[in-house]
Amino acid sequence: MIPRKRLDIGWRDLLYGMRRCLSGDRRCEGHAACRESTGDPAAAIFFLSLRSGFDACLREARFPRGSQILVSAITIPDILEIIRSHGLVPVPVDLDPLTLEPDPDSLHNGLTSRTVALLATHLFGARIPMDPLVRFARMHGLILFEDCAQAHRGDGFTGHPDSDVRMFSFGPIKYDTALGGGLLFVGDPGLRGRIRRLHRSYPVQSRGWFFLRLAKYGVVLLLNRPGPYTLLCAACRLLGRSHDAVGYRATRGFRGLELLRKIRRQPCGALLDLLSRRLHSNALRPTGCRPEALTFHRSVPDLCYPGQRADHSYWLFVVRVRNAADVCRRLWDAGLDAHLWPPSLCVVEPDRDLPVQVPTCALALARQLLFLPVYPQVGRVRLARLSRIVRQRARLHG
Repeated sequence: MIPRKRLDIGWRDLLYGMRRCLSGDRRCEGHAACRESTGDPAAAIFFLSLRSGFDACLREARFPRGSQILVSAITIPDILEIIRSHGLVPVPVDLDPLTLEPDPDSLHNGLTSRTVALLATHLFGARIPMDPLVRFARMHGLILFEDCAQAHRGDGFTGHPDSDVRMFSFGPIKYDTALGGGLLFVGDPGLRGRIRRLHRSYPVQSRGWFFLRLAKYGVVLLLNRPGPYTLLCAACRLLGRSHDAVGYRATRGFRGLELLRKIRRQPCGALLDLLSRRLHSNALRPTGCRPEALTFHRSVPDLCYPGQRADHSYWLFVVRVRNAADVCRRLWDAGLDAHLWPPSLCVVEPDRDLPVQVPTCALALARQLLFLPVYPQVGRVRLARLSRIVRQRARLHG
């Protein structure tokens, strides 16, 4: 079985992180090295995760309870939990399937006198144009959060300079992963100062915890190869368990209850050192899976791709077909680990008392998306087999 995605980290990085866990906590040096690698060190703040930074922003923005935040209709469940934990209301903004941009009509329809912010998300490796959203936010006096977690590709991109808060993640499945870490660029000096003071009051993440995390991902890295992964999938079938569920649990950053308690911590020095190492080395590596993705595009030219009109790195390779579940099963039978809509993503549906339409385009995407194993290590022969099965079995959109 060909794994659906390769972790973007190697043994040298894991061992480096473990050594740093055992050699003292040089957090000040780690912070300084990370900031210098960002291109905008004055505005940069490094957190335990993107979630930690977003939560800190909402704590210090001090929006009145009951205020509303316009949110791209596809996001991660923890973001919604954080918004609601502050007494705020997420309002979904539907997406254009071809560009993944927020739909202008949905944006305007969701706007009320209680709207205080807009959270715009780059999805699946596509980068959406931010100029219209910057103008919309300025026109209506909104704070603009730009979620760049899925848009980072190691090419110096730092989001739109006029976004109020630009957020990046270096969690396990991201490009340049340090198996943790979040980076926020906060434009307003007053808000940035309050966030830094709040962040310094948090307890520091345990180096022992991070060492065990690195060891766990060493096991994941061993299993993230065709032979071991095939055995893992077979074992899951024998035990009556889904390898999808097992993989999701293994790579989820924060599991279980008490999300806020877990994310309100400072990163340890070892995490900062590893993140600095990854950020400094990314210029030496090719980014994304663009050559393989374009080859696949040419082999199945009529296939629809979310964000196909956007600037795309193909961090994840996602297609849209009418019979996604059927094609997924056929690919599994052929030893290619495709998967459907993951539990790490959700469609934001409006609260019952909000006069806002259900995001129909986002819901349709959730039913029809198929994530395919398209990356360099798959190899030309397997990619050709993958494209042949999709071409033969997929019911395409007209």
